[in-house]
Amino acid sequence: MRVLLAGCGDLGTRLGLRLVDSGQEVIGLRRHPEELPDSFEKLYVDLGNPGTITIEGVDAVVITLTPDDYSDASYEQTYRRGVEGLISILGSRPKRVILVSSTRVLGAAAPGESTDEETVPKPESGPARTLWDTEELIRATYPSAAIVRAAGIYGREDSPLIKGVRSGRAVNYRRWTNRVHYRDLIRGMEALLFTPDPPQLLHAADSCPVQLGEVVGFLASALDISAPPDLEDEPEAGRRIKNTRFQDLLGSLEFPTFREGYSHELRSTK
Repeated sequence: MRVLLAGCGDLGTRLGLRLVDSGQEVIGLRRHPEELPDSFEKLYVDLGNPGTITIEGVDAVVITLTPDDYSDASYEQTYRRGVEGLISILGSRPKRVILVSSTRVLGAAAPGESTDEETVPKPESGPARTLWDTEELIRATYPSAAIVRAAGIYGREDSPLIKGVRSGRAVNYRRWTNRVHYRDLIRGMEALLFTPDPPQLLHAADSCPVQLGEVVGFLASALDISAPPDLEDEPEAGRRIKNTRFQDLLGSLEFPTFREGYSHELRSTK
């Protein structure tokens, strides 16, 4: 299989290395392709301004875009314009298209509300609306495309939450959180490439939606430090995301809860 990784940053690169190891041909497309592994075919394209290049002969496209910041303008340039640019330079129709989106597209919810792929998104912020528009563009252009809405991705180096616990940064203990370990997310993306009839929408999350107080308490205990302060005036907030479809795709998660994932990360950083 010849796979184009569009916006080939950290996630795309890690996926690409797995694909190369399994005998696939990988094209890494990004603004600075010189940073990609030598085992990739490297392609310089700024998807926001792709020019006249045409890409032919790819079997699958995996889109993993990363905005420069969390501003409305950055999301618009990266996602909406980036996907428009990608569509414009694909000279042939790939058999499989995968877009990695985010569960933030779902918008606000009643505190603790349970959510699955049948939940209708209600994007409120500018970035969330842009993600929704990008999903709709992909669906309209490639009706069989698979869209992966990732929960909070963790497990890579320099975890912001671990840093926050170490520094004693106060958090809302009653905020519901959802996360997915990057290794399970990459396994999910790989499975979508090769599954004969993949789901067209997938919420990539682990099996343990949990309030943030439980997570920081666990981390503080593991680090043998005091738990950070609770923002006691902040109310319960956030939703719980069901991962049944993601679990069914993978069979089992390598890191089914935050406990396994953060324990692995802490061991790796010692």
